[in-house]
Amino acid sequence: MVRARDAAMKRTPLAFILVAAATVAAQPAACRQQGDVHVCQTDGFGTIINRDLAQAKDEAVIDAQRKALEQVAGVQVDAETITRNQVLFDQLVRTRTGGVIQTYRVLPGDGALPDGRYQVQVEAWVKAGDVKDRLEALVSELSMIVAIPERNMDQPQPQPAVENEIVSRLVEAGYRVHDYAQLQKLAARDKLAALLRGDEQTAREISLRFLANLIVTGEASARFSQNNQGIISAYARVTARVMEADTGRVVANVSLEERGFGRDQTGAGENALQKAARPAAEKLVQALDSYFKRKERRIDVRLRGVPSLDEYRRAKVFLEKQRWVTAVSEGAYAPDDSTILLTYPEKTLYLAARIGREPRYRLVEFDRNRILIEYKP
Repeated sequence: MVRARDAAMKRTPLAFILVAAATVAAQPAACRQQGDVHVCQTDGFGTIINRDLAQAKDEAVIDAQRKALEQVAGVQVDAETITRNQVLFDQLVRTRTGGVIQTYRVLPGDGALPDGRYQVQVEAWVKAGDVKDRLEALVSELSMIVAIPERNMDQPQPQPAVENEIVSRLVEAGYRVHDYAQLQKLAARDKLAALLRGDEQTAREISLRFLANLIVTGEASARFSQNNQGIISAYARVTARVMEADTGRVVANVSLEERGFGRDQTGAGENALQKAARPAAEKLVQALDSYFKRKERRIDVRLRGVPSLDEYRRAKVFLEKQRWVTAVSEGAYAPDDSTILLTYPEKTLYLAARIGREPRYRLVEFDRNRILIEYKP
């Protein structure tokens, strides 16, 4: 069971862990390893504003902790992903026992600098395994990475028609999607090549970077067919497969061909690829819908302190409006303990975090099949 309680005073918010993993340290840190715990000494700096040394020292300690985590966290996380999932990161820290930074101490010699900053040196005990564990707990079942490079007459296409159509249809269907262009900006060429080959280890690494469990890879290509009295024809072939990054299991396959025409080979190839894009996207969305239908499970939402039957039904309507929530039904109403039943294919954390953001409710605890909330009058 996961409890929604405040993190201890000396625990660092997970957002700092992720920012640390996604940036390069300004200064090197000295760490020594003791099993899974790394003991790191780092310098931190905070800006002194209105002579507030205490606040500047707090900022400096956080800065030093962040640098310590940079030395330990071996996982790179996309900065945009951090921003988009900020609430989930904070929620996970509050609801998981055991801090990533077990403890820390400020070493002697801290103080104000002539340039208006406050400097500290911190020694922090960092649990390396917990960094990765907490990130893995946030990997979304309903987020995916789409990488389908496209070639027309053996020339790479900077605006791939097939991938763009697939991404558009997936977004319309409510999925969270990262495309090949994002991967090209953030991943090394050899990693991209390994991903397209279906390498499972690379898939897990990139999955963690974007917190997305599904990897859609394949290729789209157009080749010359024939010239019939100046009318050029081409065939486009599209293949795509969907793999679970955590298991390596292929959960969907799509393969099709379409023919297109044009005044030259390039135009015919473009026409063929555009004709192939829509049916490829439709088949992929249908396959994913079936896949997630099989992943749906029942979740019992228990509510404490609901003052009236009308308020209970208001909670039911609120849950019905949440994305991917289906089959919402009334369980039992009582002011001290009510129940609403629903089905959901995503990790419970995502639904629990959304409920916790609603001003009327306080998230108490949750696990895979149950969420407990309290009504806030």
